Amino acid sequence: MLSNQIVVRFTFILITCSSLGLAQRSEPASASAVDGQIVLSVNGGLKEPVLVLLDHSGSKNNQRTFTDSHGYFEFHNVPKGSYYIRVRLKGFENVNYAVDVPGTPYVFVFLNGSAQSARGPAALGGNRVVDIRQLTLNIPKQAIKEYENAVQELKDQNTQRAVERLEKSIKLAPDFYDAHLRLGQEYRKAGGLDAAEKELTRAFELNPREVAPLIQLGEIYLDRSNFERAADVLSQASRIEPGSAIAHYALGRARYKLSEYAGAEQAFTRAALLDKDFEGAELMLVQAYVR
Repeated sequence: MLSNQIVVRFTFILITCSSLGLAQRSEPASASAVDGQIVLSVNGGLKEPVLVLLDHSGSKNNQRTFTDSHGYFEFHNVPKGSYYIRVRLKGFENVNYAVDVPGTPYVFVFLNGSAQSARGPAALGGNRVVDIRQLTLNIPKQAIKEYENAVQELKDQNTQRAVERLEKSIKLAPDFYDAHLRLGQEYRKAGGLDAAEKELTRAFELNPREVAPLIQLGEIYLDRSNFERAADVLSQASRIEPGSAIAHYALGRARYKLSEYAGAEQAFTRAALLDKDFEGAELMLVQAYVR
């Protein structure tokens, strides 16, 4: 039954894309769409739609939208420029994610659980499943304090100071998973892909049951056009968490870039089956099918 629904929607999207392709020729080249998905660090997903802001420091016409129940959001007719995607959700760290229009692909915005709601390293990151080694590590209190202060600095938009505190936290506790993951995310936002790769790789080594570091590593390799490496990493992510629509979608993107259209079609189909409202997967499935 579900497969039949996807076939029907696939046909509808194929026809729609053809129509849109004609319509888009008349749209101004300076306007683009910005879309993506909010991803939580806890199990269970969103309980309600989340407000997403697209801020441009030099414009008074900042846009806002709400996600759907699966965390997907989209901004239309966005003029060329540099923006920040801003997300505020109770119980999670504030996010200010830099994007360039045009030029930024589909965006995954990861929300980490606030460290203020619990005590100790096992509580950091919310209710995320943590490797047993993380639970038994003797993280120095000063390292935890630096991490918590870094979270507050990010909320206050003091990014450089936050990075310095995260670096200090890791120096005090080299095996602190949450600090490595967060530092890798901040390095990536700032364009420091080499440093981000190092931190995310270390985060995965510390907690190999978590796919968040692998998905972000895959995105880095996609940004670098290292599609074979991206496919390897994202294939590993999809094996670790076969129920992750995001992992399969990102893997499909890597396969598509490698011109492995059969593999891309399979990955996008899997993502669409896992999340029937994942329009991004369905649109890419159309492209893979056409190719």
